[in-house]
Amino acid sequence: MLVCKIITSKNKEVNSIPGRPTSFSKNGNEKMGNSNYAHRNIKIVIEYDGTRYHGWQSQINARTIQDALEQAIFKLTQEQVKVHGAGRTDAGVHARGQVANFRLMKNLPAHKILMGLNNYLPEDIVIKSAETVPDKFHARFDAKKRIYQYFIIPQKTAVHRRYCWQFFHKMDISVLTDLAVKVTGKHDFSSFARLETQTDNNICNVTESVWKNDHEFLIYRIAANRFLHGMVRALVGTMTDVARGRFAVRDFEEIFQSLDRNRAGTTAPARGLFLEQVIY
Repeated sequence: MLVCKIITSKNKEVNSIPGRPTSFSKNGNEKMGNSNYAHRNIKIVIEYDGTRYHGWQSQINARTIQDALEQAIFKLTQEQVKVHGAGRTDAGVHARGQVANFRLMKNLPAHKILMGLNNYLPEDIVIKSAETVPDKFHARFDAKKRIYQYFIIPQKTAVHRRYCWQFFHKMDISVLTDLAVKVTGKHDFSSFARLETQTDNNICNVTESVWKNDHEFLIYRIAANRFLHGMVRALVGTMTDVARGRFAVRDFEEIFQSLDRNRAGTTAPARGLFLEQVIY
């Protein structure tokens, strides 16, 4: 499909599809000849099995969730869009409640967007809902809270092997409970972020941090306004190191305060981590 670039009077570059009339509103924003074709902001909730993917964010020569979604949207609408996700999950991490948004010109009802994308997406990515939202909505920047859960199973499993950490060391659950409380609140989580994390601010406000037993699983649930790269998996790995006796509780406190990732413990495997929900 041929796409032409048009420069507005405000030097704003947009794409125009030949044969479809393009005009602009008084403030220089793009507006199609028929108001039904103006850019709509579409919000989707996504579930995915991250096993086969190199994370959320688009990468060269790697399969990612973002790329799969953008390819499916193009197949459905013939429009090249950029999908913005609420959480940039790492390679192998799963999601039950990832949220994303993208802008669309095609006048498709939301329920047809949902059905159409699910038709084109691979079976390990599913759109759970789709809706038109206000123009200013941004899945990442408007999120107030993200909720993750990490799943551990203390035995061999065939059925759940891709969705948990099979952990065979005996742990003191009361220690895990104590450590979870220490994480709650507004703190600098530099000790639990990947060394290559590029951000000037490593402060996160954790509003929920708890370990719980659920049938055969031991689950860590954490909610915060934001998360650093690798933060949940580093927390889980370090807490389990303490609970199995590799570190003392006071060591965890010192690691936390040191702001030094090299002092922290194990990084838990990606396969046990799920992005459960994003709250706005």
